[in-house]
Amino acid sequence: MKVYLQPDTTSRGIMRVVDALIKYAPPSVEIVSAPEEAELEIIHAWGRVESLGKRIAKIRSEGRKYAMIQYAIRSTMRPHTKDWIDLWGKAKVVWSYYNLSHLADEDFVSGDFNFYYAPLGVDEKMFHKLDILGERYKIMATSQHALAESVRECAFATKRVGGRMLFVGHELRRGPDIVCKSHLFDEELAREYSLCDYVSGLRRTEGFELPVIEGAMCGAKPIVFDQPHYRKWFNEFAIFIPETDRAGVIDNLERIFQQARKQITDSQLNIIRDRFNWSRIINGFWKEVI
Repeated sequence: MKVYLQPDTTSRGIMRVVDALIKYAPPSVEIVSAPEEAELEIIHAWGRVESLGKRIAKIRSEGRKYAMIQYAIRSTMRPHTKDWIDLWGKAKVVWSYYNLSHLADEDFVSGDFNFYYAPLGVDEKMFHKLDILGERYKIMATSQHALAESVRECAFATKRVGGRMLFVGHELRRGPDIVCKSHLFDEELAREYSLCDYVSGLRRTEGFELPVIEGAMCGAKPIVFDQPHYRKWFNEFAIFIPETDRAGVIDNLERIFQQARKQITDSQLNIIRDRFNWSRIINGFWKEVI
């Protein structure tokens, strides 16, 4: 089967998925470089359902098939499942770390679709704890959208306890307590994770947050909002706080930072290695596609 899987974004997280799909593709799958060469396209769904609908209509009009990976829904401009259910129903398979069947039930939307409920993965050969010397950070935050991912809340809480924060992303207005870095290679990112006490996965509304599992593999304790989509995958090893207003988030982070540092245990590492194994996750997806 000839498959086209390139996204229309340079998102680091989505490119992690693309790399894994290529790495673990079975012999029967040929990855092609142009959509018109493909028998099946993989649609990376993270934005506007209208434009995706037009693209999918074109794919189907040409007699080709498609599969979907749903990265966002409640945070899109069309958060109701009624706007997505028709696209899901015509797909070979829909993969998401959100329980899309449950969300459809919540919305009283009916419709059958082939659903692959699975998380994203982590490369444990790349992301593991490094025994290095260096000034430590209280927390790492990563973001392209600082407001949605509570970056300023992390910064204020860190400043309150006299710590340092690492921000991986665009340049922020900052003082000496915030270190900004961008365009890090994975080797550099693993080193920075290893110097952090905590890693933020505080995206509002919905998310998966690859830094949660990458950072945890490197010894940084994740902090996430207490929401079902985070509880499902991170329950055994993350710290959960309520998704409150900005002041409440800052207060909760400050309380965590004032306590003795909570570390990732060996048993928690084993859970992460097993649950977020890229090979198993991707093989499960390809079995649904072929």
